[in-house]
Amino acid sequence: MPRAGSDEPDSFPAQTRADVVVVGGGPVGCATALAFARTGARVCLVDARPQSLRLGGEWLHPTGAGILADLGVDFAAESIPHAPGRGFAIFPKESDPIVLPYVGGELAVGCQHHLLIEAIQKTLARCPNVTMLAGCRVTEVARGRVAVATPDRKRSIEVTADLVVGADGRQSVVRQMLGHPGGSQPISYMLGVLIEASALPCTEFGNVFLGGPGPVLAFRVDVNQARVCFDVPADRVAWVRNPSGLLAAYQPTLPRPVHEACERALAVAPPAVAANQWLRRRQYGRDGVALVGDAVGHCHPLCAVGMSVGFLDAVTLAKSKSVEEYASSRRSGGRVPELLSMGLYDLFVGADAGTSELREAVYHTWRSSAAARHDTMRLLAVRETRRAALGVTFARLLVAASRRVALGSVRRPVGYTLGAVAGFANWAGWFARESLTN
Repeated sequence: MPRAGSDEPDSFPAQTRADVVVVGGGPVGCATALAFARTGARVCLVDARPQSLRLGGEWLHPTGAGILADLGVDFAAESIPHAPGRGFAIFPKESDPIVLPYVGGELAVGCQHHLLIEAIQKTLARCPNVTMLAGCRVTEVARGRVAVATPDRKRSIEVTADLVVGADGRQSVVRQMLGHPGGSQPISYMLGVLIEASALPCTEFGNVFLGGPGPVLAFRVDVNQARVCFDVPADRVAWVRNPSGLLAAYQPTLPRPVHEACERALAVAPPAVAANQWLRRRQYGRDGVALVGDAVGHCHPLCAVGMSVGFLDAVTLAKSKSVEEYASSRRSGGRVPELLSMGLYDLFVGADAGTSELREAVYHTWRSSAAARHDTMRLLAVRETRRAALGVTFARLLVAASRRVALGSVRRPVGYTLGAVAGFANWAGWFARESLTN
């Protein structure tokens, strides 16, 4: 892969021509470039931050891992540290964990964000029809053309292409060029800490600890290290600068080895920080300009569906005859993972009677029904993307929760029972509204 680097200012051409120009060199942008390159297209990848160490996606569901494997990305062959994941272990407050394995023994991949990008870029490097403009920033986007500033900002490069792809994340310049508003809604903050993997109670699974100020997700990123992600409510942003306060608040819900490992890690370095935001996946592009990944929309990362959804965007676009065909295909397939992510997050953090009862019904159903665990993991792993399938699962949970409340109504205050019923109605209304929205 020809590469113009920031340490070689004279190596940048004044003009370049490609079949496809991809704006954004994160995991989804790199996967998009690779997907097109494997069709024989000439690809130009504009990568503004080639050495990004930010807190980003680090858990790949089997769907996403399988797409990368199909594109020729081999973590082991590229000597990229990583670890397999067998599913999730949910730790409700003050009760035994619930293990949700992937269907059919499928495996996820845990890998640090920058190393995940490195793995894809190493595969891209073997593609002679891909050119990377490293360290460059897009300054203008139009149909069939992108203007790019060199890293020293002293020169401009014009890239012409039949297709422009915006893989440039939440603040997408390409999305803005299309006239689509941003308007991401803030949800919370994510604080990330690296600890020794041996501290996790279920080392082969993603561990989800519930009952604190926000959920905590912990998983291996290689055989020796694990990432612990603290979901911090927006009104507790002071914990970003006060790790001791953070650990004190979450201590009741964390196993002692995990808590102590986080203490040791935070004594050495501050946590990595990212903002959690939500933007509904509605706009996929038009007229020779396409959007993929977070540039389309994004949701809370608790379910870790973002990269898998973005990779599905990438391979679908590469196979489509037009942006319109791609958009039509992804509008249906991309909505269910978003609904699942936001629904589960609200379910885990909600404190009202209806949400509490629905949450307990979910726990009971997961514990008692292998079919329910199977259906949940098909949805979570982005194997099942039909809205009807999510609707059936949601309806079953509401019925189970309603039965629990009805059977326990004689032992509870009338106000609580009425509050639970009202909460169920709110959940049903939310699902009906959101599931019918494209």
